[in-house]
Order: sequence, then C-alpha cells, then structure tokens
Amino acid sequence: MKQSRSDPPTDGTNAALVEALLSVQNLVSAGAPPKVTYQAILDGAVGLLNADSGALRFVDRADPSWTVAVAVHGEGISDERWRRRAPITEGISGRVLATGQPATENDLQRAQYRSQLAPAALKAGLAVPIRERGRLVGAISIGTTASGRRFADSEQRLAMDYAEHVGVILAVVRADHAVTQAFTDSLTGLGNRALLLDRLEHELVRSDRGGDEVTVLFLDLDRFKLVNDSLGHIIGDQRLKAVAERLRGCIRDGDVCARLGGDEFAILLNNAAEPSTVAERIIDLLQRGFLIDGRELFIGVSVGIASGRDDAETLLRNADVAMCHAKRDGAGRHQRFEPRMHAALRSRLDLDSELRRAVERREFELHYQPLYHRRSGRPTGFEALVRWRHPMRGLVPPLEFIPLAEETGMIIDIGHWVLEQACSQFAVWRDEMPLAISVNASIRELERAHYAATVERAIAGRFSARDLVIEVTESERLQDSPGAIASLDALKEIGVRTALDDFGTGYSTLLNLSHLPIDVLKVAKPFVDAVGGDGRNPTGLLAGIISLGKHLGFRTVAEGIEREDQRELLARLGCDLGQGYLLGRPLDTATASELLAAEIAGNRQAT
Repeated sequence: MKQSRSDPPTDGTNAALVEALLSVQNLVSAGAPPKVTYQAILDGAVGLLNADSGALRFVDRADPSWTVAVAVHGEGISDERWRRRAPITEGISGRVLATGQPATENDLQRAQYRSQLAPAALKAGLAVPIRERGRLVGAISIGTTASGRRFADSEQRLAMDYAEHVGVILAVVRADHAVTQAFTDSLTGLGNRALLLDRLEHELVRSDRGGDEVTVLFLDLDRFKLVNDSLGHIIGDQRLKAVAERLRGCIRDGDVCARLGGDEFAILLNNAAEPSTVAERIIDLLQRGFLIDGRELFIGVSVGIASGRDDAETLLRNADVAMCHAKRDGAGRHQRFEPRMHAALRSRLDLDSELRRAVERREFELHYQPLYHRRSGRPTGFEALVRWRHPMRGLVPPLEFIPLAEETGMIIDIGHWVLEQACSQFAVWRDEMPLAISVNASIRELERAHYAATVERAIAGRFSARDLVIEVTESERLQDSPGAIASLDALKEIGVRTALDDFGTGYSTLLNLSHLPIDVLKVAKPFVDAVGGDGRNPTGLLAGIISLGKHLGFRTVAEGIEREDQRELLARLGCDLGQGYLLGRPLDTATASELLAAEIAGNRQAT
C-alpha cells in the first residue's frame, strides 16, 4: 500500500537518513552558497519525517537574545518578517534553545503555549537542537498540518540523529572566516550590503514589537568618478579606505556602517542618535582635505535620511531617493525622505523612458540664437540650441532634459545629432554670408576618444573649421579631466575654435584659465544682470572679466543682454559680441533663414 504523508516513517529510516545527509554533504563539497545549504538541510529534515513545514533557526551572533530563520518550508511562513526573526524564547524552537533538549507538541491547537511563529493550520510539531563543537547554535523545527498526525518518540530520535550530523556539516559551512567574508566589505573592512540588510531586518522586527522607528542614512560621495577617471582606481581605492576610517569616527556603539558598493555607504542608526546631527557631522568631517599619495584631495558627500517601519529594501531605497534629492540641490547636503519624493522619482523615470524614445525617434530640433557685433550691430553667427519636440507636451526646454541626458549618457547621442544637423544647416548659410556657428558640447562628449575626429567628419570639408565654435561650460570636471583637455587641444589643431561658456559661475581660476586651450570667453548672464538701471556696473566685475579676456587674447561674448543700458555699457567696455533677448531670441530654422535673407538684402542696398 502506498504510504501517506501523514504516516510515520517505516523501516527504511536509516537509508533515508544517510540519503538526506549525503545530499547536503554533496552541496557543501560543491561549494554551494550557505543559503542553499541551509535550505537543503531543512528540506531534508521535512522529508525525512514526512512533514510539510519547518524552519531552521540560528541564534543571532550579533544579538544572542534573538533567533534568525535562515531557511523556511511550507505555507504561511516565508513572507512575514516577524516569523523570520524572533526573540530566542519564542516558539517550540525557543523551548529547545532554553533547555538544550528536544521538544514535541502533538496538539498545537489546544496547547497552552502557542507561538505566533507557528502557522495557524499547524497541528503538531517537534524541534531539536543543533550544536557546533558542543555549542548550542540553533534548532530545527518540523511541523505538520495533517489532522491526526502525531510525532512518535522514534521520530524525535531520528531528528536528533539528523541534527547531530548536521551540526558537523554546519561547522564547515558556518566557519568564522566564511561568515566574515559574507558580511564584510573586503576593501574598507566595513560591513557590506548583506550585513546592513540583516541588521535592518533585525531592528525592524524590534520596531514591530513596540520599538521606535528605524533610521538609515544613505551616503554618496561627490565627484568620486572624477577622481577615478583622472587619478586612477588605485587612488580611488585609497580614498574609499580613508573615507571608511572617518566614518568609523562618526558613528556610535550600536550603529552599523556599511559600504554598499562603489562610492555608496549606509549607516543604520541606533535610537539615541539624531539623524540630522549625524548627517551634518559626516558632511563636515568628509569635506576636510585628505592627503592621499602625497596629494591633497577634497571629498564631498550627499546624505539621504529615511525613517520608518517598511521592509529593509524599501527603507534603504527611500534613503537613496532622499540622497538623490540632496545631491540635486547641491553637493554637501542632507535631505530627509518625504513621500512626495516618490512621485518626483516616478516622474523622473517616466522622463527617462520618454527621452530614450525621443533619442531613437529623433524628436529634436535646433533653434538658432544670433550673436551680434558690438560696433556694427550685425549678426556674426548663430548658437545652435537643441529643443525637444515632445508628441504630447510640445516643446520641452533644455533645462528639463539636458541634465538627465548628461546623467544617463544619452547626451552622447543627442550631442552627435546636434553637431551633424548644425554643421549641415550652417553649410547652407555659409555659402550666402560669412558667419560662425557655435555648438555646445558636454564634458562627457569631450572625454570620448577621437571627439575631434567626429567634429572633422561633421564639417566634411563644407566650410572652414575656424567657422565652427565648440562651446563647453566651465566646471571643476573640465579642469580635472585630461580627456576633455586633450579633445580641446585636438580641436585647436584642426582649426576649430573653442569657447568657455558661463564664465564666472563655475570653478575656473585665473591660473587654470590661462592654461585652457580656448579662444572665446562667454561672460555669464548674472554679471550682465548686475548692470544697474543707470547703465553702470556697480560691482566692476563685468569690466574686469572683459579686460581679463582681452589680456589673455580671448574674444569676449556677453550673454543674456535684455536691456538697452546693458548693451550700451558692454559696448563701452569693449565686449566683442553679444547675445540675448534684446538682440534676438532663439529662432527656428526657417525664421533664422529669413533673418539672414533680410540681412543680405540690406547689405546689397547699402552697397
């Protein structure tokens, strides 16, 4: 007769025991991950006793008053975190861990002491201790939902025999060095993501049982990629080690600091710590200079803070979202997570998807803003400005999508399209009137190998390379990027001129400016805005910048001219060129062509 799963094991128990242990031993010999081995140990016990549920629990090494279920089997066990982690006194396994002796309960429905760890449908259960080298380290609990099923004394002895052999296997699997490797970041010696999530789950269970909300900080170093790209990964690794040392000095007993990977760190705070105070202390400590390999480096950090009782992954993700908001607000800041940030994140993800489709479908168009000569008042060229023609939103301004394109790398494809389109249109205009065309390039584009060759192919011999101006915004990344500087040098070699855009708002020093291979200095709009209503420059900075540019041999362009008094002052100061809404707004291709046609007709009449 076929044996029912509710029947106790028969005479084949010894063979079944050997088979179950051999299956586990083979996994260990093959180097299976501990998680796989733990599940096989539990599944072997459940099968050996013809049961249908169970759990393998270890005493939490970091907090021996708690147990952790490293493997579960059966319905209604795996999803709830309070069944995964529980006080050591909880459940039938708690009785085993308290006494060191096996325990059997054959009527869980009527038992006076019923654990919330047990699924509601469980009828009977037994648990046996697990020892490693004589030390009590955990328990295997087995249960059944079959009505009338009872665990016999012989089954308890069989489970004890199984657990005794399992203890020998676990001594290998849970060797101290293996546990250390599993929870430690090899580079910094801090905890890793696995450790942080484990500790988070532990604290969240405490929170569920009446504790305070759990708080985690998510840290992302500012400009880390710049250091790696400029100085190499060895210096980058040394910097991460130095950061880890300072973070150790920022945390207190009970806090958990972990490196999540790359330049991302996280800190699980104990309840006594004030998150904003800790974040400010970290920001202050990390922004002080680091002396690494004889070079002083300055490191910023952005910090996100999240508190709550969500699952560990959600809490960590919320802190990450808050960090992203802090970074977008500027380096060296911290932000607390707010629910509205999720909406902003979803909107950003939607924009990312739409922008990727826009790149594929070429939903972009160029507008051209004229540049005018200060003395003649005539247009001398155009700056090509990209616009996104969204099928639903209409024309999307660049400030809404260019930063995202930069961050995701889509700016490479967009920039290449802009360069080719601008050069093709300019070739048509250049045949009718002497002009120059300016095209903006991101640092990402300049850092790509053979960028100058890409520009040369776009020109394709249709006009002089000197008529093309590549504009790059001044930034710290430009100063410290050998690849970008090499591209600027290569552009100069083929005759293409380069312009430093938004000068005065970024990171350029006079020394750096004198060494950059540029031809044109574009004065940032805020300096033009500072011109008073009486046509005077109260700060004197505008005159100083224009004078500096001339002294260094640069052609100067003033951006954002919107009033007549600004235009008149810039003319008196000797600024070469100007652009702004007063002189001319960005125009679509057809309107820009009409402007040129009118200019050509006016020149003919004048002659």
